[in-house]
Amino acid sequence: MGCKFLWVVLMVCALLFAGCSSVMRPPSVAAFMDSYGQDKSVVNMNIALYGGDLDEDTHYSYDIDMWDNHSEWVFDGTGSVFWNKRFFSLGFGLQTVTPFTQLGIVSPYFGASAWSSIYSPLNIANYISDNFWKDISFGAVFIEQIPIGRKMKIGITEHVSRNGVERNLQEAVEGFMAFSFPEPHPVFYREVGVGAFVSYKRETSTLAIEFRYGRDLDNRCNRFAVMIDFWGLANQKFIYDEKKGKIRWMKTQEERNKAEERQKARALESLEEYEKRQRDEEE
Repeated sequence: MGCKFLWVVLMVCALLFAGCSSVMRPPSVAAFMDSYGQDKSVVNMNIALYGGDLDEDTHYSYDIDMWDNHSEWVFDGTGSVFWNKRFFSLGFGLQTVTPFTQLGIVSPYFGASAWSSIYSPLNIANYISDNFWKDISFGAVFIEQIPIGRKMKIGITEHVSRNGVERNLQEAVEGFMAFSFPEPHPVFYREVGVGAFVSYKRETSTLAIEFRYGRDLDNRCNRFAVMIDFWGLANQKFIYDEKKGKIRWMKTQEERNKAEERQKARALESLEEYEKRQRDEEE
C-alpha cells in the first residue's frame, strides 16, 4: 500500500513539473471506462487530431484579433494512468504539456467523469489576482457503453467543457532595428457536444477509436476531434518486464538445446544402425 501511495505522489509531482500550460481539450473516455473492475492501474497512450471551422463568426471578446486563421488543425499526444476502486476511478495525465486530473464513476454500462487542468489551481498568482478561472480548462462528460461479446465495446458520450487553445500574438514595437516575436497566449471557449467510441480488446492490450463533435458557444462554430487510444494493465506485456523477458529467453535457449541433443541422439542411432547393417552384410 505504501509503495502504491508513493508511486501516485511521484506521478503527481512529475505532472506538475512537466509543463506549466492550462490549455487542454476533453480527454479520451474509452480507457477511463475500461478501468472498471481492474485490480491494476490502466496505462493509456493516445494521439488526437482536432479540427475547427471558424468562418461562421470571427469575433472574439479579446481586443486583439485572435482569429487571423479561419480554420484550426492541431495534433497532440496524451498519456494517462487510471486507478479503480469498485465504481470509482481516479486518473492523472499529460495532454501535450498540460497536466490534468480526471475522476468519476464507472460501470460496465454507464459512467460520468469530470476533468480539469491542475496547473492553474496551484498557481498562487491566480489567487492574488482574484481571477481563479482565468487559466483553467475543465469539463464533464456522461458515457453510455454497450459490451458486444467479450472483446468489443461501443459507447456514446455527451460533454460540456471549457477548452483552451494557444494563439501566437505579435506585439508591435517601434524604433530602428526593432524586432518582435509572437508569444503564445491561451484563449478559452465554452463547448457542448456529443461523441462515440469503439474499443477492441486484444490479448494484453486494448485499441480504441473515438470521434467527438462539439459546438463552440463563444465563436458559434463547429469543432471536431478524432482519437486513437492504446492501453493495457501495468503488470502485463504492455509494459516490458525485463526479468520476465530474460526468463523467456532462457527457456527458449533451454528448449533449443534439448532439441539439438535429441537431433544428435537420433543421428547417432541412425549411424549405429547403418554400421550394424554393414557388418551383417560382410558376414
